Amino acid sequence: MASPALRMELQFKRDSCAVAIPRTPRLPVCVRRPFIFLCIASLLCTGGAKKPVVELRIHGEGIAAEAPTFAFPATLLNGRETFLSRMPLITQREIHSVFPFAAADGSQGIYLKLDNHGSGLLKQHTMERSGRLLAVFFNGRQVSNLVVDRPVNDGIVSIPRGLDSTEVELLTSAYPVIGESGKKR
Repeated sequence: MASPALRMELQFKRDSCAVAIPRTPRLPVCVRRPFIFLCIASLLCTGGAKKPVVELRIHGEGIAAEAPTFAFPATLLNGRETFLSRMPLITQREIHSVFPFAAADGSQGIYLKLDNHGSGLLKQHTMERSGRLLAVFFNGRQVSNLVVDRPVNDGIVSIPRGLDSTEVELLTSAYPVIGESGKKR
């Protein structure tokens, strides 16, 4: 609470202000109601078909000392128990374009070309953590384990197998395919 002397000084400064701030007039009700209705209607109508839900996460391998704050326990596809970092290294936001291919085991694989931000993150991670694992999750399902064997400087991640045709179709509808022209994100 301000002292009486300070309150009087603040009152004096406020009253002696030479600049008058004009009060903005309110719009009449007949204008406000349709405007509010149009704002709500535009929020509800998103302009056509919804974009497909693509949630792709690539998590780096963590250590037990980081759990439970920065890492969580996980079972990899090969059955090995490990800890994965809670923050994903790469998400769907860093994907610039994709290139699907058929894997040798009958499933589908895909190359992910990352944007500048994702390429920098991947390059830094692969330089620092050679020999460690990356776990790839697509829409909540673990699809592949990747071993970092060398630094990735080109910003391309290969998911060699583990995707089915509907997942590849989702990715190719959400992102441009490398080599195809005319498709926008």
